[in-house]
Amino acid sequence: MLPAAALADPNSAGIHFEVSPGSAFADEDVRITLRGLKPHQTVTIRAATGDDAQRRWASQAKFSADSAGQVDVATQESLGGNYRGISAMGLFWSMRPVDARGTTQPAFAKVDTSPHWVTLEADIKGEMVISAQMERAFIAQGSANRDIYIRDDGLETADRTSSRTSTGQVARLFLPPGAAGASPHPAVIVLNGSGGGFDLDKAALLSRHGFATLALAFFGVPPLPTWLHQIPLDYIEAALAWLAAQPEIDAERIGVLGVSRGAELALLSASRLSQIRAVVAYSPSSVAWDSGGRDKQSGQSIPAWTWRGEQVPFVPMPLRGFKWRSAFPVLALRRPIMFRNMFRAGLRARAPVDRAEIPVENVRGPILLISGGDDHVWPAAAMCEAIEERLKRHGFAYAVEHAHYPRAGHMLRYPHLPTTSRGAAHPSLRSARFSYGGTAAADAEAQADSWRRSISFLKRHL
Repeated sequence: MLPAAALADPNSAGIHFEVSPGSAFADEDVRITLRGLKPHQTVTIRAATGDDAQRRWASQAKFSADSAGQVDVATQESLGGNYRGISAMGLFWSMRPVDARGTTQPAFAKVDTSPHWVTLEADIKGEMVISAQMERAFIAQGSANRDIYIRDDGLETADRTSSRTSTGQVARLFLPPGAAGASPHPAVIVLNGSGGGFDLDKAALLSRHGFATLALAFFGVPPLPTWLHQIPLDYIEAALAWLAAQPEIDAERIGVLGVSRGAELALLSASRLSQIRAVVAYSPSSVAWDSGGRDKQSGQSIPAWTWRGEQVPFVPMPLRGFKWRSAFPVLALRRPIMFRNMFRAGLRARAPVDRAEIPVENVRGPILLISGGDDHVWPAAAMCEAIEERLKRHGFAYAVEHAHYPRAGHMLRYPHLPTTSRGAAHPSLRSARFSYGGTAAADAEAQADSWRRSISFLKRHL
């Protein structure tokens, strides 16, 4: 653990890092200062860490020391490296995988709540003169958690200290420090996107701000469906009932935070379940979409969602036409796929859109919408505007906020993760690349601001 005080190497002639705080939460700003340099001396600061896929990520930035012989990353300009200009957390968001192959880099993998360590190094004329380490934590000291499993007779809980999931687990409840014996806490259900599984890291970080959080999988882990199809909204209803029954939870203050298709699920659920009193929707949809698959016998589109055993009306994804239109730019020009064009085409089908619009006016609480203007996955900004228009048309009685970031893309998570991934390859696309949109710098700025806004929004309304 790196303290905020100086750490000096005997061979560094007084050069040392000061990092404050030395042990910080992953969503917390840190101040990195390098002292003991010669006035106006050029130095390269490097940062490196590992993700949960056992990949090493690294960044570097070149600085010129001021007249006092120090570099303050928060206030001084990077003159070159992975980013340029002034960015207090630039060494974090600009990290790239060291052994990346090709032009498309996978996103930084964080699948559990174990801390990760960042190594800092100062390099002068190609020689490393000082190094230090700092911890990036996800769980506040004194927090508690419970794992939730699906059994034949319903949901079952177990207390666990492990940070990893096990077979049959569908959720994990995080309780903030001091929850036992205290007044009941507001709670937030956290839903992942089309990747499925859990958002454990995000739920853990959100919990440290005073919320009880439930990282809830709705597909992608056994015994849940393996892919996003025919997911019952009744499942969210059951999770709400379980959550409300916990003694640490205030059943009148439960919200939901979802990302992408998880945001679609969040809005659909909140429009039907009055127990949900606030919604944070990252890159959401204004309509319910199908699953993207077809029944082999009938050839009919398979719904993504059901309610009380009936399919939720949906807009079919026009995949066939989209594949033909994408073939030349993808195969011949080697351009990444932009699924946004497919969803835009789907939204032009007026009758299905009218049937599948999410009745957001039925939500029993305020809504925060978050969108990137350069989202290449789907037109989140336009769909947020459609949500706002519908709410206005129906005289929605609660607060509505739309945090829009014109240059950001689809992959908006929490602050200070590397944002250099501009897309990914997918096995079902024969490894063709698809684009997230945005830029690394714009996404980093949007992630930091939207996270602060989300926490403030939830504290005000739960």
